[in-house]
Amino acid sequence: MGFSGGSLAVFTALAPAGAVAFALTTMYLLVHRDTAAAVRDRMNHALIVPLAVAWAGFIASATHLGTPANALHAVEGIGRSPLSNEVAAVVAFLFAAGVYWLYTFKLTYSRRFANTLAVASVVACAAMVAMVALAYSVPTVPSWDTWHAPVNLGLAALVGGVSLGASIMRAFRPETGRWHACALKALPPLIVVLAGMMACHALFLTGISNNVASAADVVPSYVVSIVVFSALASTGWFMQRKSAKAAGLRACAVDVCGCVLVLSSVLVSRLPFYASYLSAGF
Repeated sequence: MGFSGGSLAVFTALAPAGAVAFALTTMYLLVHRDTAAAVRDRMNHALIVPLAVAWAGFIASATHLGTPANALHAVEGIGRSPLSNEVAAVVAFLFAAGVYWLYTFKLTYSRRFANTLAVASVVACAAMVAMVALAYSVPTVPSWDTWHAPVNLGLAALVGGVSLGASIMRAFRPETGRWHACALKALPPLIVVLAGMMACHALFLTGISNNVASAADVVPSYVVSIVVFSALASTGWFMQRKSAKAAGLRACAVDVCGCVLVLSSVLVSRLPFYASYLSAGF
């Protein structure tokens, strides 16, 4: 499945989603600078959740390198290799986000410097999602070398990131009530657009072939993947929306389960992309 598709699917499902959720929560703190110090500290500490999700995706991606030593070769082509740019952008985000998160654990710290680190992490998030999305612009792989690839990955990052960000913000109501509500309202359109873009990619594959096979024949279950993605994502969103109107531990558990379903749906949306790997020739 092209460059160990399974591990890369996990990477592109979790790492960008974790980064977007981290950026979304951080942006709330940047905008609402009058948030009570105690709430601000708890929100900063809660950033370990999206950071851990991003790290889980990054670790999963390392499995397709064969041996850890190959990671050194991946950074040799920074500036000329999409893969190297991707690795550099991910490391830059994890570093910037990690430094910000750790800095906020100080008993007393400079709010101005913390805000600078927060802005740096948001910028690094945008760069990371962009570099990961563009990493598959490979002319020798016509089934991947299409505008559908970066758009689909960007939408997948938003679907997973908005869902995860909404779950984090739910824990801090009523402070984040408006942002939490906006995130849940934004999720259904994102799900619909991503499902539509997956369908566009599936249609695009019908015109791609080499001297051996057709790209569409390589992924005969693309339609099934779209249906499964839509079902999982919609169910997860519905669970998060229902739990938003309730309180208590049970409602929180429902929200978390809903978020897990959405993240699982994002993983499903990434699998057919890697399964569609078809080079220009032998």
